[in-house]
Amino acid sequence: MNWWESVGSFFSDVVKVGKAVLNVVAATAGAAVRHAKQFVDEVWKEASKALRSQPKTEKERLERELQDVNSKIQHLRKKYKEQGGLNSSDNRLWKNLKEQRNHFNDQLRALDQVENAEDIVEKEADYKCIEISDDTAHILQYHVGQSTFNKTCPGEHCGRPMVLQWSRALTTAAIKDFYWGCSGYYQDRACTITTPLSRHDLVLFANLNHSEFEISSQELTKVVLDKRRSMKLQAALDSIRDQHRKRHLGIAIYRCPIHGESMVLRKKKEKEGNSVGLLDDNFLGCPRWLPDNAGCNFLIKLKSAAQISSVLDAERGGGIMQTI
Repeated sequence: MNWWESVGSFFSDVVKVGKAVLNVVAATAGAAVRHAKQFVDEVWKEASKALRSQPKTEKERLERELQDVNSKIQHLRKKYKEQGGLNSSDNRLWKNLKEQRNHFNDQLRALDQVENAEDIVEKEADYKCIEISDDTAHILQYHVGQSTFNKTCPGEHCGRPMVLQWSRALTTAAIKDFYWGCSGYYQDRACTITTPLSRHDLVLFANLNHSEFEISSQELTKVVLDKRRSMKLQAALDSIRDQHRKRHLGIAIYRCPIHGESMVLRKKKEKEGNSVGLLDDNFLGCPRWLPDNAGCNFLIKLKSAAQISSVLDAERGGGIMQTI
């Protein structure tokens, strides 16, 4: 077994969203931690032979190469639209580039899983099982949009990754408002299949050591609706947005399911000189976005306090409560 193959064995029978594990009814917290420890030990025996550098450095190298491949694919796509087709040489290049993209995406997903397993091992005391209720729905909401493993669309001839979503017309979500949506929706509506969450999907094994999880979903929403606090949170998000623009890299736990690149923080343009508000002002977008639907339309709207907290925590090491 090579190291990429050994990565695939980590929680291969359950659904993972970001660093949370769903469908863990049969797995106690202790068993999950033991599994993670064994996984990390086994993988690094193989990885030490294959990786040329540390995981985070290797991850950035892979993503830079993925960016280059996606840029070339985007150029060919534009050429195809302008000319109504491609010559045989360009068609061969297109096929080769897509194979390269799949290869880089597989490697990045593998590194993501290694980091997730390591996080469980390092923060063992913080990881616990919880069954989500309406009062704790923000814990599930916290993970909306994060990269999903082992959840594919059941549609015939589809198989695209499914994305955890919720009814975004609501500020505070209840259990009934969550569902799985096919990422094909963002590929010119190639697939619009949605499925409800199962009862097992509401049992999470996750890091629960977040101040935001100690209060109810409704209470957390009230915190970010306070004008003074909202301004401070927006300033922190603006700082992250500037970092993404300078680095040309986004947040690793949020990846476009189509292009594989990390999602970058963006802000809506103000309407008539007025801000549209913290819970409707920010979103994560694929770096392959282009105006007039010429690029990738995949985005994650940050329409809840929990999602904003997740972004802050991923980039600053502390969520809403630490920021304010």
